[in-house]
Amino acid sequence: KTMRTADLNIQKAEWAKWQSISNMLLNVDGTLSYTTMFGYVMNLGAFSIPSNDVGTLGISASAAVNGQMIVGVQLSKMAIEMQELVKQGSENDVKAAATTSYLSVLIAQESKKTIEDSRKNLEQSYNNVAQLVKVGMAEQTSADQLKVQLMVLDNNLRAADRNIQLAKSALITALGAPPASEVQLTETLDYFFENQQIEQPTGSLENGITMRQLDKNIDLAKKQWTLSRWAYGPTLAIQYNYSGRTYFGKDAGMKQAPNNMTFALQVPIFSSGNRYSQCKQKKIDIDIAQTQRDQTLEQLQVQEIQLKYNLSNAIETYNSSKESLELYQKIFKNSLQKFNVGTISSNDLITVNNNLLNAQGTYIQSLYQVMNAQTDLLKLYNNL
Repeated sequence: KTMRTADLNIQKAEWAKWQSISNMLLNVDGTLSYTTMFGYVMNLGAFSIPSNDVGTLGISASAAVNGQMIVGVQLSKMAIEMQELVKQGSENDVKAAATTSYLSVLIAQESKKTIEDSRKNLEQSYNNVAQLVKVGMAEQTSADQLKVQLMVLDNNLRAADRNIQLAKSALITALGAPPASEVQLTETLDYFFENQQIEQPTGSLENGITMRQLDKNIDLAKKQWTLSRWAYGPTLAIQYNYSGRTYFGKDAGMKQAPNNMTFALQVPIFSSGNRYSQCKQKKIDIDIAQTQRDQTLEQLQVQEIQLKYNLSNAIETYNSSKESLELYQKIFKNSLQKFNVGTISSNDLITVNNNLLNAQGTYIQSLYQVMNAQTDLLKLYNNL
C-alpha cells in the first residue's frame, strides 16, 4: 500500500505537468443558444418590428505564453522527479523492513533450535537420574533440580514460538500480504551469515535518498528563482471570437458581436519593488537549500562513521560469541557424559547448562546486532 500510494503520487504529478503544458496551448470555448420572444411585435406607429426567434453560435479561441509558463512546466517535471525520489525512499524503507523481518524469523528459529538441542540432552540425563532414583542409587534432589531446568527450557521454547510468530507477522506486514497469510522462508541463516561472509558494505552518501532529495531541493530553488525573474518578462496572447446568428423569421436584426481577432503583448513596467523583493527572497532560498545540504552531509558523515563502528563491533561480538557457544556446547556435552557416569553432581551440570544458555542468548543477540547494523548502513547507502 505504501508503494501504491507512491505510484499514485507520481501519476498525479504527471497530470499536473500536462496541466501546466495545457496552459500554453490553444483553448477553445463554444456557446450555442436559442432565444424566443413568443412572437412579440414592437409597434412603432407607422411600422412594426417583429421579434424573431434567433439561434446564436459563438466560438472563442485563445492562447497565451510567457516565460513563467515555460518555467512552470519545468517545475512540474521536477515535481515528478521529487515524487520518484519519495517512491525510492518508500521502497528503501519497505526493503529494510522486509530484510530485518525475514532475518528476525530465521534468528528466532535458530534460537528455538538451540534451546531444543539443550532440552533434548538435558531430558536424557533427567530420565537417567529418575531411573536411578527409583532404584535408590540417586537422590531425588538431583532429579528435581534437572526437572526445574527442563521447565525453564520449556518456558524458553514457548517464548521462542511466540517470537517466531511475531517475526512472521512483521514480515507479512512488510510484504503487504493479508494478515492470515502463511509465509515459507526459502533461505537459511547460514546463507546470510556464512555464505555471504559478513563484511563492511561500501557505498556513497551521495547516492543516498536523503542527499539526492536535497540536491533536487537546490535545483527546485534555482527554478523558483528563475520563475520569479520571469515576472519581468512579457506575455504574448492571441484571441479569436466568432459569432454567428440564425433568425427564424423573415427579418434579421443587427449583428452586435462581429467576428474579431486580438493580439496583445503585455509588458510589466512598475510594481513598487514587489517583483524585485520576490527575486531576492528566491535567491536567498537557494543559499538556504545549499546550507541545509552541507549541514545534512556533515551529519550523515558522522552517522556513517558511527554505523561502521557499530557494525565492526557487532561482527567482532558475533565471531567471539559464536566461538564461545561452540566451546560451551562441547563443555556441556562432556559434562553430560561425566554426570551420566557420576563424576560430577547435578549442581555442576546445572551450572554448565546455565552457562550454555547464557552463551546461546549472547549468540542470538549478536545475530540481531549484526543484522540491524548492516541493514542501517546499507539503507544509508541506498544499497539494500
